[in-house]
Amino acid sequence: MTVPVPRFSIAVTLSEHARQRLQSIHESVLVIAYFDGDPLPAQGRDNAPFRDVFLGNDQKLVDDQNVATFDPTKVSQSNWDRLADKDYFVTINVVSARKASKNNLLWCGVPEKRLSTFAGKTTEVSCDLIDEHFPVLKSLGNSPK
Repeated sequence: MTVPVPRFSIAVTLSEHARQRLQSIHESVLVIAYFDGDPLPAQGRDNAPFRDVFLGNDQKLVDDQNVATFDPTKVSQSNWDRLADKDYFVTINVVSARKASKNNLLWCGVPEKRLSTFAGKTTEVSCDLIDEHFPVLKSLGNSPK
């Protein structure tokens, strides 16, 4: 059995360099949402790097407006029942989709907030190329291709 996650969207803003690079190699942007929370007493399990109650994850490619909408998304009922607070955590990870490049090319913000801050809203995430943050990688020849 599952519990529905309230609809929410992530709007990805790419730096000009990131936009040009992804466009030139026909790469997509993937948004991954992880759902977890804190357990009722004696209901926790070690789920490193997640909180003790891991509910699951979902992933969506952005549309032509660079928006990923999570609807429908569901989480495990049995794990949800173990939560001390039903306003569980959502962690967003934005990456290049690895269709054209085997490596992630993006360096993005990582929103991590309670579900209530995402539900029914659009949250913006800004991304640059990894090379823009770590130019030494490029100079050493270790830049993702």
